Amino acid sequence: MGKPISDFRVVATSAFVSLFDVALNIFVAIITGSTVMLAQALQGLSDLVTGGILFFGVRRSKRTADHNFQFGYGREVFFWVLIAGIIMFAGTGGASLYFGYQQLVNPGPVESVWIAMVMLVIGFMTNFYAFRLSLKRLAQRSNGGSVWKQLLSSSIVETKATFVIDLLGTLAAVFGFTALILFIITGHEQFDGIGSIVIGLSMMVGACLLLRDVHDLIVGKAVDATTSQEIIAAAVSVDGVNEVLDLRTMYLGSERLLVIMEVHIEDNRHTDEIEQITDNIKHVVHKRIPIVGHIQVEIETPDEVLAS
Repeated sequence: MGKPISDFRVVATSAFVSLFDVALNIFVAIITGSTVMLAQALQGLSDLVTGGILFFGVRRSKRTADHNFQFGYGREVFFWVLIAGIIMFAGTGGASLYFGYQQLVNPGPVESVWIAMVMLVIGFMTNFYAFRLSLKRLAQRSNGGSVWKQLLSSSIVETKATFVIDLLGTLAAVFGFTALILFIITGHEQFDGIGSIVIGLSMMVGACLLLRDVHDLIVGKAVDATTSQEIIAAAVSVDGVNEVLDLRTMYLGSERLLVIMEVHIEDNRHTDEIEQITDNIKHVVHKRIPIVGHIQVEIETPDEVLAS
């Protein structure tokens, strides 16, 4: 799978690609008068802002726990992804939709189309590179499983955000290129506006998906059923543990999980043995499921035993 890709790298790469896109696309948009290129520039500007926000959020989420935040600052990255998603929706999607509509109802001239098309090809390549980097990190974190499942259920929201941003940037270049080809064929400037509208709508849809995902994590999303079973299996494998009576989980940040479990252990165990079993459970669970950042083990008796 190669050297692990850090969250800093995918966020920084996405931000650098966006900076490159903004500078060139604004220049080309002024020269050509194309709203597709303006939409590309807005997309790059919005992505640059969101990339900076994500980088800031990742840095802040790495701070160590203190008296006021005893579980650490990991969940702060969820807040900054939320802000990034809102900017994506309004900044990129809304503005591209508006300018595309203006070009559709009041078409203006589009000149030097070949320059715009060359820039769209370059934009496609740079965004696709950043997209592949985010995809590769998702694949590395899937541990041989499905990348699609990792995209839907994992807590690495900063990587999923850059994945969405760079995927949409790649698709935007394709949409824009197609719109300009249709303009060349038909001579109708309205296709330039339609391309901008399609880019705006795609960004708004992507932002909604991202916001829905981070909403669940902010509220307190639990880990998926497969990982829950892995945690239970790890606990039960410890000598002296009969069963796990209850398991509750919640993400404390990107790939950081809080686990609270009630376990039933064998009868007639001394205090020192109970303490050792508890420590063993924590060690085994941490080792088998590395995303577990904090685990609390409570020794309980099954209800049916208490009732008898």
